[in-house]
Amino acid sequence: MPVERITEHVWWLPPGLPDRPSLCAVVGERWTLALDAGSSRAHTSEFLARLPERPAAVAYTHAHWDHVFGGVEIGGIVIAHSLTARALEEMAVVDWNDEANVSDTVRQELPAPRVVEIAPADVVFAERIELDLGGITVTVEHVGGDHCDDACVMLIEPDALLFLGDCLCASSSEVLTVERALPLYDRILSYPAEHYVEGHHESMMTRTEVEELIEKARAAARGETTPGDEDSEYFLNAFVH
Repeated sequence: MPVERITEHVWWLPPGLPDRPSLCAVVGERWTLALDAGSSRAHTSEFLARLPERPAAVAYTHAHWDHVFGGVEIGGIVIAHSLTARALEEMAVVDWNDEANVSDTVRQELPAPRVVEIAPADVVFAERIELDLGGITVTVEHVGGDHCDDACVMLIEPDALLFLGDCLCASSSEVLTVERALPLYDRILSYPAEHYVEGHHESMMTRTEVEELIEKARAAARGETTPGDEDSEYFLNAFVH
């Protein structure tokens, strides 16, 4: 799958099978930052080979395996929220060859015997960190949500792009809650973004598309749905469940 240049400073590798998330690289005048690291060394290596410049660092949206297993392949500074940093420490002592610890998608991405190396966090932040790459700024902020407590988003300026990770997704048990989801939707729309990259969405979204998606979610939270609309049905099932 080719890496696409989606704005002046941002390169994007779209998501793919078995559970590979979106990866981005932001190229500044002084250094390049990766946004999430990928699900394996192989995944990350494919991404790095297609970039104009190797990233000096990677910032994580959260600590789920598919976003961090490739961190060691980047080999740069790891920037993470405090909850993500703690989760990385816990993941580093897991026996990933104990099949009880792995999902089907991990088995597909990394057949046994598997070698998993977890790069620890070098720079840890509490709520927000601003990174000046030279002519472009990446602001990483903790937003939380139903998907995971450590979820963060990344605003790239002046490109007006918001890298969402998986923060809009339901929990691992496919649940969304009104208490966490609705404030998160308001916060996402408060950012001055016109372009959006979501962890597992196959195309970059415009602000209008994100507004429409969030309105479907809000309607589902009220028990309303559009018959035959896949997004609407997903949100309704998540909130009802």
